[in-house]
Amino acid sequence: MYKFTNHLANAHLILVRKQVGDGSCAALIVMRAPRRQAHFDNKCPPTPPTPPKSRKILWGTIGATVLTGAAVVYAKSSPDARNWLESNVPWANDFVALVYQENTTYWKFTVNQFNRVTTWVGNFMFGKEGVSPLDFKQKSEQDIEEDAAQALAKKPYKLPPPKFEPLYKEEKKIETPEVETPATLIQTEKCDPQQPPPVKITKDMVELEHDMHENTKLAVDSYKAATKFCTDYNKALFKIVESSLDDLDKKHYSAVHGSKDSRDKAATKAKEASTKAKCAIDTLDRMIKAGVQAPPESVAATLRYIKQFRSDLTTAEKAYKEELEKCVLSDRYWNKVEMARNAYKTELQLLFPGIDLSARKLEVRGDTDLLLLYTLKQIQYLQNELAELQTIRDLKISRAIECHDEKAIIEAKVEDMVKKEKIEKEKEFQMKALEVQAEANRKLKEELKKQYEIQQEILQDRLNNKEKEIMGKFSRSVSEQVERERVLFKSELAAMAGKLKAIEQTLKQRAEAEAGARRSQSLWAAGEALLAATRRGVPETSIDSEIKALEKAGKDDKLVQTVLGGIPSEVRERGIATEKSLRERFDAMEKTAMKVALVGRDGATLPVYFLSWLQSKLLFQKITEIPEDELDNKPVDFTKLDTFDIIQRARFHMNHGNLSAALRYVNLLQGAPRAAARPWADAARTHLEIRQAAEAVMAHASAAGLLYL
Repeated sequence: MYKFTNHLANAHLILVRKQVGDGSCAALIVMRAPRRQAHFDNKCPPTPPTPPKSRKILWGTIGATVLTGAAVVYAKSSPDARNWLESNVPWANDFVALVYQENTTYWKFTVNQFNRVTTWVGNFMFGKEGVSPLDFKQKSEQDIEEDAAQALAKKPYKLPPPKFEPLYKEEKKIETPEVETPATLIQTEKCDPQQPPPVKITKDMVELEHDMHENTKLAVDSYKAATKFCTDYNKALFKIVESSLDDLDKKHYSAVHGSKDSRDKAATKAKEASTKAKCAIDTLDRMIKAGVQAPPESVAATLRYIKQFRSDLTTAEKAYKEELEKCVLSDRYWNKVEMARNAYKTELQLLFPGIDLSARKLEVRGDTDLLLLYTLKQIQYLQNELAELQTIRDLKISRAIECHDEKAIIEAKVEDMVKKEKIEKEKEFQMKALEVQAEANRKLKEELKKQYEIQQEILQDRLNNKEKEIMGKFSRSVSEQVERERVLFKSELAAMAGKLKAIEQTLKQRAEAEAGARRSQSLWAAGEALLAATRRGVPETSIDSEIKALEKAGKDDKLVQTVLGGIPSEVRERGIATEKSLRERFDAMEKTAMKVALVGRDGATLPVYFLSWLQSKLLFQKITEIPEDELDNKPVDFTKLDTFDIIQRARFHMNHGNLSAALRYVNLLQGAPRAAARPWADAARTHLEIRQAAEAVMAHASAAGLLYL
């Protein structure tokens, strides 16, 4: 509701009836129309100003946009108007669907239009499919099938969303918009809002539409998969038939059987899903034709989907049947090829038992003359029979037919059947003769083999007896000669053994000395590496590798094992603080200890902590000289030293690099300063332990190395 005002002197009242938000009452809006007045003067009119630019196009565009938007909103809210647009003005219905993104999004619509424009421009400028007629190349049938298969595989089958919604879905509440601009309202009589007729959509219809969508998608996808498997099956058969035996292996045959099994499974699945989908489609179509109570737009959309799904199922099933017919022809051709390849399978197995006909290279062990003789006889016999059948039989049948003699025709046919039976019997006879001949050859070979083995055994026995006689004479002669040479060799060997024993003892002593020297060097190097690890420039360093090297170098040295046994396992895992880190941490420890110098072992109150901190801030330390007796490690009474004296002496020794002396003074701290200095003292103690261990190992290695000089 709005209120329009103007000057009261030039006002015209206009009453406009407008419906309020919930439809319970109406209001009259008072509008005032302005009037235009012209002023006339006797003076000369001034130069007329430049006429303003016309804004008719702008306002016309705005008006057309508003009217179009209102029409779109009305068409969306009114099912009758939507059905009328769909029947009479399809492009307007498509525009409404695009505005509300029912079938596609704005981005997809823009991309599709851009592709259509570019395709049209390309076809207009360069001809169809963007190539000139001279450059256009015809594709083979095999390429077209591959492109079609790739296109079907890349484009998945998508279903539109179902239109029927369950009854239990909550309806959105329409809230009355708030009116911020005041208006003049005139109360009229109250009118109740009209309720639309109830729409009844049963649960069965929702389930049927859901089954229709799911089974249609499953059937179309299964038909596409079965079509693809048919294509793969045909390609595999084509490759097997057209390729040579040297280029084939067992995986090609397994691919054929795998494609066939997959095709049958996909076809069965597609037929079941297609039957269910057609049943659901027919049931929905029958219910809609019977006058089911549902929104008109839902009924229209469902009818469109029914038509689309029937078309999709028919197209997919037709494509599958076309490929299946090709597969049937391929199967027939493949069966003939298999029959031709297996023509001599039985004969080969009779002549050469255990032969592998599926191997890449056929290995025939035995005599092939019998097979060639059998093949030659069969070829000659078949040629003779073929010549006779082509001449005599055809002549008899043609004469009988020309004479219309039933008896002659019957005799000719009987003779033909007798000939066929004779040919079959002749084949059986040849097969039996081949089998008997092969069995006879096999038995002959076995007998010859047995006789050969018996002859070889007799000959071998004679050779063995002769060999034993000769070897006995030779052994006696050789043993006598060997005994004489053994006596001479023992005398020479005794003299050489004494010399070698003396050389061996000298070499052992020298080797032990060199091994000890190398062990001392490696032990000293490991100790030096451990000592160097304490002087690194990092805050903390891991010494696990150095300790492992030291253990490896001194695994047989008791002193080294004792020194390493004194190193805690925690130090090996966490590492130690370096000398540089201890210097830096000493400064922080010194400040902390001075701040809590007045705090005792059991703690103190907050004022004492404050006084201790204030004392550390206001106290100026006086650098006093350390007595010479104390520097010479003579007996001194340290109980007279306070916290500041102890820290001053520790600072002195830290500045001079005497970490052990600084640690001794830090251990003299008491109370809170001692607790504050404990982490630093522990780190310094661990550092000194590792350093002392490294120095002890180095000293031991140096002393041990002097023994082998």
